[in-house]
Amino acid sequence: MYTRNSYCLQKLKKMSFQNVLWIVLTAQLSLGYGYFENNLRHEDYDVDTNGPVHHKNWIRNERMDNNGLYWLKWWINATENTIYFEVTVHTRGFAGLGFSKDGRVARADMVLLWVDDTTEQANALDCHGAQDPSSGPPVQDDTQNYDIIDGYQNSTHTNVRFKRKIETCDPFDIPFSADTFKVLWSMGDSDPLHRSLEWHGQSRGVKSLRLFSPMFTKHSRSSNSKTFDMSDIQKWDITVNNVTIQRSMDTLYWCKIVQLPELTKKQHIIGYEPLLSGKHDRNIVHHMTLFECQSKSYPGSDPSSWDIWVRSSGTVCNSNLLTPRDWDSCSTPVAVWSLGSDGQFMPPHAGIPMGGASGVKYYMLEIHYDNPHGKLFVDHSGFRIHYTQNLRTYDAGILINGVSISETQLIPPGQKKYRNVGICGPSCSSVMFPEDGIKVISGTLHSHQAGRQISLRHIRSGKELNPIIVDENYDYRHQKVHQLANETVVLPGDYLITDCSYDTKLRKRPTFGGYSTKEEMCLTFITYYPRIELSGCYSMTPVREFFEMFGVYQFYSLNMTDIENMFLYSGDYVDYSTNTRNTTTKPKYGKTSNEDVIYQESLLNKLVISEPPEFHDRTFLAHLNQLPWYEPLFTKRVEQEFITGKHMTFCRVSNESISIPSEIIRFPDFTAFVKPPTACLNYFFTDNEELRSGGSRHLTDFTFSLLLFEIGLRKIVL
Repeated sequence: MYTRNSYCLQKLKKMSFQNVLWIVLTAQLSLGYGYFENNLRHEDYDVDTNGPVHHKNWIRNERMDNNGLYWLKWWINATENTIYFEVTVHTRGFAGLGFSKDGRVARADMVLLWVDDTTEQANALDCHGAQDPSSGPPVQDDTQNYDIIDGYQNSTHTNVRFKRKIETCDPFDIPFSADTFKVLWSMGDSDPLHRSLEWHGQSRGVKSLRLFSPMFTKHSRSSNSKTFDMSDIQKWDITVNNVTIQRSMDTLYWCKIVQLPELTKKQHIIGYEPLLSGKHDRNIVHHMTLFECQSKSYPGSDPSSWDIWVRSSGTVCNSNLLTPRDWDSCSTPVAVWSLGSDGQFMPPHAGIPMGGASGVKYYMLEIHYDNPHGKLFVDHSGFRIHYTQNLRTYDAGILINGVSISETQLIPPGQKKYRNVGICGPSCSSVMFPEDGIKVISGTLHSHQAGRQISLRHIRSGKELNPIIVDENYDYRHQKVHQLANETVVLPGDYLITDCSYDTKLRKRPTFGGYSTKEEMCLTFITYYPRIELSGCYSMTPVREFFEMFGVYQFYSLNMTDIENMFLYSGDYVDYSTNTRNTTTKPKYGKTSNEDVIYQESLLNKLVISEPPEFHDRTFLAHLNQLPWYEPLFTKRVEQEFITGKHMTFCRVSNESISIPSEIIRFPDFTAFVKPPTACLNYFFTDNEELRSGGSRHLTDFTFSLLLFEIGLRKIVL
């Protein structure tokens, strides 16, 4: 008889392989990538009549560990609502694979895989992490939803292919989605012993992945391309040189001007990768952006100055004393990297243009250093740009959407979920977007440490369409690009809204928008085609409305117009290169924290209230700190007023010959998109730890009660 913790082995027909197959497989595995580039599925795509591409038959390969001992391959069959996996590990023992929202083994959805040494049968055991991992090994699921396809092992490796429905309606199986998942992996030297589900082996780890995103490489080619010439791809390395981050520097933004190599003909950037000086776990580089510069933006500028700046090592970004005004023209991103990213490669029908007679000549590399632990660090980081002279079908571009970086972005303390939104409205899209729209290829979501959920929403004619990107499990340490399997068309007149949710339960004071990782951002870097002369489309709360929201109407020494100009000067440019706090210095004495320094330097801490009288002689920051943020009704009202109230929108055009003024609008009125309800009545894979602590029997009994309740309701209705 099978008990709850016994094996549930699936019998498969024995498969035979010739010895030559073992030799070839072993050789390919020893070379790492070679084995995985041989995909059984040929990548293809469909094109609708209006232009967007729908990628089909894509396949992902990920090296789960640093040494190439554990490889995970997967692909999706949408027709079957099924995801297929293939695991190849350097062991003749078992491989463990798990899926979790938070990276913990507790309550993770897990499967143990092995090929029996005696029977040569491949096995998959569906299980889940115990409520308290210290209390014992994983628990076998009552229902086995991971189905074996085949598997084999040789003298060194084990390979198992298996599949699972995207949503199984099993309360111990996590539904797969477009969110960021923490994928747990483990491997051991021997097959699992009878009645033992021990998870941890000689090697284990966790990696953040998005299972629903295809991923292109420099090898990607269109379905009608028969050959691929790697020699055609060139590279351009752009790095800073000996930038020293002192122990006293908590935050530093460093900018350097670089000159494009001599390219007489137009080229296409097909992708880029980060070049980091230190290891990922030690590097203090938080993000990097490469911007195009319009070197003829300002009348009276000396063109020869750019050549002088190229020869310099760079300077602090946007320092009024050190940064030339001309650098404000460096506003259009062509490469973006943040924590956890590997860079980005374009789909085979699009490339970012550079070079040629009409192309820009200068670029600006901007690097944000985050140094919370006070390290002394010398950096040489930057980008490796991959480009080709074989032009692709479309010119692509990158634009920024979201909340303009300003202290008018506010997140109260003590909140489990609090939202901010940034809007791109018709005043920009109607003017700048072509008649048949732009096609969104991908997006990189960006916030700082408090960010938990981010989505790129899409509104047309008073109705919200399917979100272009949604990540309900956002991880600021894993900011890989969201590559779309189905490109989205955004038409003139459409709204784009970046919607961010934050968690500040452990914070005691309000968090504001800003450039330090202790402050917050809410941005989406959108890669699209065809390219237009637009670098950013974003919004902020109007300055006057921000203060009046909290009952403040006047300050000493400055009228409201002066204050508006101060905020607009520091918050007018949303991209990383402009108007940043160039450095934040750690305190030298006492117990003052880095957060205290940010508060002390805040403009809000310098504004002293004069009206109304009951708040006078109080700084605005002190006023905010005295508000009842822990009263849910008050905080919810503030959140809704900021979201549904007025927004000042900005349309940042890269071509200075086009000027679109800022505009104050109301949040658009539209019918919100409603996510289709799950068909699984018994799905309760949530954070309800009390329910899950009793194990599967407890949950099964509860589900049975719900079924009886539903039957009772049906009888009442009938």
